[in-house]
Parts: sequence; structure tokens; C-alpha cells
Amino acid sequence: MSMLIIIVGTLSCLFFLIHSKWQQEEVLQRFGTSLVTLLAQDNEVKYAIRSSQPAFLYMPIKRVRELDREDEISYLRISNNHAVMVEEKSPQINTITEEIPTIGKNQQCPETSLGNSITTTSGEVFCDFSVPVLEIQTFSEEEFAAQMLGEGNVIRKKAQPILGFVQIGLSHHKLEERIHKIIWQSIIPLGIFIVIGGIFTTFFLTRYLVSPLRRMASITLDIARGDFNRTVEIHSNDEIGQLSTNFNQMAQSLRGLCDEKEKIMAQLRENVQRLSLANTELEEAQERLVRTEKLAAIGKLASGIGHELRNPLGVMRNALFILKKRIKDTDALTDNQNLTQLTYILEKETERSVKIVNDLLAFSRTTKPTVSLTNIRSLLESSLSRLEIPEKIKKVMQFEDPLPLLYVDATQIEQVFINLVQNACDAMPTGGQLTIHAEKENDFLNVTFTDTGCGIPDTIKDKIFEPLFTTKPNGLGLGLAVSSSIIQRHGGCIDLKSKDGEGSTFTVKLPVAIT
Repeated sequence: MSMLIIIVGTLSCLFFLIHSKWQQEEVLQRFGTSLVTLLAQDNEVKYAIRSSQPAFLYMPIKRVRELDREDEISYLRISNNHAVMVEEKSPQINTITEEIPTIGKNQQCPETSLGNSITTTSGEVFCDFSVPVLEIQTFSEEEFAAQMLGEGNVIRKKAQPILGFVQIGLSHHKLEERIHKIIWQSIIPLGIFIVIGGIFTTFFLTRYLVSPLRRMASITLDIARGDFNRTVEIHSNDEIGQLSTNFNQMAQSLRGLCDEKEKIMAQLRENVQRLSLANTELEEAQERLVRTEKLAAIGKLASGIGHELRNPLGVMRNALFILKKRIKDTDALTDNQNLTQLTYILEKETERSVKIVNDLLAFSRTTKPTVSLTNIRSLLESSLSRLEIPEKIKKVMQFEDPLPLLYVDATQIEQVFINLVQNACDAMPTGGQLTIHAEKENDFLNVTFTDTGCGIPDTIKDKIFEPLFTTKPNGLGLGLAVSSSIIQRHGGCIDLKSKDGEGSTFTVKLPVAIT
């Protein structure tokens, strides 16, 4: 408020200063115009110029000087069309008269030049007023009769001849003195009065308006914190007093509402306790349901294991039986082709059985990884060396150099890589390209496995990581579930991008070791 009052006071003083300056300049203009016009229309001046007698100019100049009570005339010059007749200069100015331009015979029109500002080399500023002295126009009897009777063409008014010029210069020094006087006598006292009045107004508003409102705001904060016993002690008959009374009534109403709220909160706490007990019972029931589902899954898993292991083990038993029978027969030693075929069947079915058993064990066990500092590139090469990739599948390796080291369980991560590579090969039965790319991205190492196989439909993308879900005729549906579980235990994840008919990309993200 104080700053606003000071700004308003300053702007008011500035406006008053500008208005006063403009008013004083206008007074100076009117005063100069009156002096020069009075001197130019004086008959004695006209007679003196016409007769080239400077002595007749003494009295007109004296009358003009008497009108200049504040000595504002700095210079005065009267000239005819040939030369300067009279030239006077105030002793208070330092400018020589030769620096002031003279109005001479080159100006033939009777136009008045009033209020032109002139600045001399000494820095003094003058307001120059110059008017021509005109000859009195005589009017003949013939022209008067013609105009009165309306006969003949009206004789055009002839231009009045110029006898000479009157030039008066008023100094800006007196103008500045008056402006300074106005500043010190009017503007500065006005500004001081406005500022002092503003300070008193601010003090009044602060004492009787702002301070009560500030106390009320402080009490409002206390009430907001829960202290409803605070009241505003303001006793007056004005609006502030009425406001304090209403405020105290509001605080009393809030106390009642707070008590009612406490009762409601007590009831809510009792309801929450009952809901908590019900929630505990519900969680226990849910755990029982989950255990039941797990048992059902285990039963389903056991059924799958029995079904899947029965056939390969039966084949193995039959192959071993025939092999033993052939071995007993001495003639069977010569049948190398059949013996090799039976041995191959036995080896493949045994590997399949071992893989099923290993997947079941990995899925059922959630052992914590035994991590060590591992080179992923070496781990990928080791994983590929344990697989027999068909010749019709082209293998492309792209590794960023160098790859960062990771803290992982090498055995478990190798199992994940083998599962992903085997799935990619199974997705390309007629051949294709397998691309393995490894690079560091922020704080993770991304290893992508991209195939050009049949792809995965959108309808089953969300199910491929679920246990016992598979699209392979001879699959058990544990490979990707086991792989996802292993990567999650290492603090990473597996992302899938696939389009049906265009191949799939599995990205394994593992955190980089901080060294």
C-alpha cells in the first residue's frame, strides 16, 4: 500500500510538473507574441522605419521595456529592408548579437515567425519572435464607391508592403527559474504531503484493518491444525468487529462438527477392524484356494510327466531289448546299419527324457542364483556349442565390443540361452536365419534372439510364458516359463516382439555389473 501511494504521488507530481512547464511555455509564447506585435503595429515604429529615423524608436522601445517587468527580453532588433536600425542586448546574456540570425529583406511575405527556439554556441537558449512591419494600406474614393454601388469588378486587395522587421528574443533562463520555483514551492511540498498522507493512511489501515485480519489468519491456521478453542478478541462496531463475531461463531460450529466427526471416526475404526478380520479370513481362504490350484497343477503336471515319459521310455526299452537280442546273435554284429539306427533312437529318446526331467526340476525349484562375474559372449558361444543347429538355418552373431561383465549364474543363464535358441530353430523347420545381437543400453545388457520363422499369433502372446502352455506337438510347455523365472531372479526380464508369419524376437535384459 505504501509503495502504491508513493508511486501515485510521484506520478501526480510528474504530471503537475509537465503541466506547469507546458503552461509556463505557453505564457512565454503569449507574452513574446504580444510584445513583438505591439511594437510592430506602433505607428511611431512605422514612421521611424519609413523615414529611416532611429531616434523615433526610443519611446516605443521604452514602452515595451516597461511591460517587461521581469527582464525577460534578452535582445531586441528593429530593421528596415536594408539594415538594422536599432539593436539592443541585455547585459545578463553572454551571447554576441552576431550569432542571432537577422530577419532581412529576403523575407517578402508578411507571415509571422513566432516562438522559434534558438540555441547559441555558448549554450544559451532563446525564444525568438519576429514579425514584419507593414505599411498602412490606403483606400481610394473610387474603390470605395465601386464597392458600395456594386459596379464593375471588385478590385482585389493588394498585398501590403513590408517596411521592416521587429525581432525580440526572450531568454529561457527566466522560464527555468519560474519552473524551479514551482517545483520547490508547489510540487515538492505536494509530493511530501502525498507521501506523509500515504504513510498515515497505511498506518491507519495496518492498525485497524491489516493487523486484525492478520491475527484472524493466524487463528485460522491454528483452527486448521485442530485447535478449535481459539477465538478472535476484537471488539468494535465496524465491519471488522462483525467479521470477528461471525468468525467465532464459525469456530464454535467447527468444534461441534469435529466432535461429531470423532464419533463417526470411532465407528469407522470399528468397521475397519471388522473388515480387517474379514480380509484376513478372505486371504486365508484365498491361500487355501491357491494351494488347491497348485495341487491341481501338480497333478496335471504329474499326469503330463507320466504321459510324456512313458512313451520315450517304452521306445527305449524296446530298442534295448532288440539291441540285446541282436548282440547275442553273432550274425547281428555284421548288421551295423540296423545297430547304428537303434543306438541313435536310444540316444535321442534319452536326451528328450532328460530334458523333460530337467525342465520339471527347474520349474519346481526356486533356488537363489549363485552369481559370479561372467562374460556373456563366452556364455553365448558355449550355449551354441551344446546345440546342433541345422545346416539350413543361417547363424548371424552381432556383438558390441567390448561387452560389459555381468553378475549371473552361468549355468542358469546358459539354460535360458539354450531354450531360446532351440525355440528359434523349432520355429524355422524349413530353414531361415537366426540373429543373435548383444549390446549395452543404459544400465542393462540386451541379448536379442531373432528368427525368421512362422511367428507367434497375437492371441497367444500373453500365454507363452505360462507353465504347461505349448504349441509344439511333443512339448511340455516349461521352457519359456523356466527361462522367464530365471531371468526375473537375476533382476531382468524377457521381452517379446513377434508378428504372425514374419518371425519373432526375444530380448533378454540383464543388469550390468557395477565395478
